[in-house]
Order: sequence, then C-alpha cells, then structure tokens
Amino acid sequence: MYQKIGYLAEQLRLFYISDRTDQKFPYHYHDFDKITLFFQGDVQYEIEGKTYSLQPYDIVLVQAGQLHRPIVHNTANYERIIAYLSPMFFEVYRKQGCDLSCIFSEARSHVLRQPQEVSNIYGISCRIRQAFNEKKEDSPILQQTLFLEFMLFLARDVREHHIGYVKTGNQNGKIQTIIEYINTHLTNDLSIPDIASLFYISPDYLMHLFKNETGYSLANYITTKRLLLARNLIQQGFPLTTVCYDSGFRNYSTFYRAWKNLFRTSPRQGTTGDIGKPKIVD
Repeated sequence: MYQKIGYLAEQLRLFYISDRTDQKFPYHYHDFDKITLFFQGDVQYEIEGKTYSLQPYDIVLVQAGQLHRPIVHNTANYERIIAYLSPMFFEVYRKQGCDLSCIFSEARSHVLRQPQEVSNIYGISCRIRQAFNEKKEDSPILQQTLFLEFMLFLARDVREHHIGYVKTGNQNGKIQTIIEYINTHLTNDLSIPDIASLFYISPDYLMHLFKNETGYSLANYITTKRLLLARNLIQQGFPLTTVCYDSGFRNYSTFYRAWKNLFRTSPRQGTTGDIGKPKIVD
C-alpha cells in the first residue's frame, strides 16, 4: 500500500525548502491538495502514472488522494515552496465569490509553466521566494499574504488560459486510459482479468506494463483508490456497510483488512488521529 505523507490541522501550511538530497521519495498521497512552486534542481515529478520534467518557476498541482512522488536526479540544490491546502481554505474564499479551486479543476495539466517575463504571476513568485529568504518577525504574515495574491492571479490565469502547461514525456497511452477507467469505475468489478479483457491485453502483460509505466502494482492502485473513496464516504456520515459496498469492495472482511493495512486503524475509528508535523515534505 502507499503511505500518506504529511498532516494538516490548519487551512493552509507553507514550507520553503532548499536542500541537496539524494533521498528517494516513495509513491504517496495526501489528504489535502498541494501546490509546489519549483525554483531549481534536476527533478521530475510523477503524478498518477504521468511524468513531468520540471523547469524553474513551474507550478506542480497535486489533488488530494493522487499518488505521486518527485524524482531527484542528483544532489544539485532542490529549491521549492510547498503549500498544503485544506478543503476549508477553498470554502472560505468561495463564500466570498472567489473560486480558487478552479486552479485544480480547470488546469489542463498537473504542471503549469509560467512565462519568465514581466507578468503578475511571475513577479509574485519572485516576491514569495524573497519573503521566505528574509528572517523577520512579520515574515510569516508576509509569506501568507503573498501566497494568497499568488493564488488569486493563478486562478485568474488558469480560467483565462493565460498560463502554459507541461506535457508529459513518452507515456503509454493505453495505461493512461486504464488509469482513467479505474478512477471512474471504482464501484465496478475491477478484476485484473476483466480489465485485461476490456483493453485487449493479457493479464500478465497488463500487470507488468502497469508496474513498468507507473511504478506501482495494479492491484494495490485499485485498492488504495477504493479506500480513499471509502474514507470520503465515512467523512460524509455514511454507514460502514454502505461505505464498504459503495467503494467497490465485495465483502466487509476484505474492506476491513485493507483499511487497517493502509490507515493503521479501524474504519469505525476513521483517520482523525493523523494530525501532527509532517514526516516528509516532498
């Protein structure tokens, strides 16, 4: 199973990280949305089986529950600002008539590429970077204020298609179609033989190709996505029996074992205990 990395108790949490590391990040997911403003390094980002090569000032968008990891290719300085964003963060501004969530819902790629020229979004990116390098008493307030300005202009640029987007490298189109099919049919019978038959491929070759293209096994991917759906249903107050079947599991014992294996607690206890400092910020 894939690990949840990073916890969030507030509406917004910002990190500035500039380090030299040969750390290998595992595939993981978050309970919240994440935006990374990348400044420098030799880094690729893998998100839901798609690989993106980053350039300075690229903006990486990862929605809650999406499996992802950065791949750092050498010990060159890896500099980035990371924002953890809770659903309540977006709700606060939606009530004021400003839908910042369009950054995720309307973006044409997981990675946006801003023109490095005189523009609102680029100028704010530079100012945010400078604010994180200042060590003053009011720096945290300035950082959050600038980040909100960044989000406002980013949402505007996304809506008006004034920002570029990064295409993936050479990806297997069939695997991407299979991933899309899985995520839209989680409540269906998603046995490996049935998926293989649907896409005219042998089960063994399907499992090999999926692992080779995405880095994770097909069976674990399906189970993890179903459990994330189940968690959302539990948070909405649905009974556990309903949650079990409505998230694609065929019996409660299988659902219970899978839940406990991933979340380290019982479905009845939920996942409310995972609040604290993040283990890893990627």
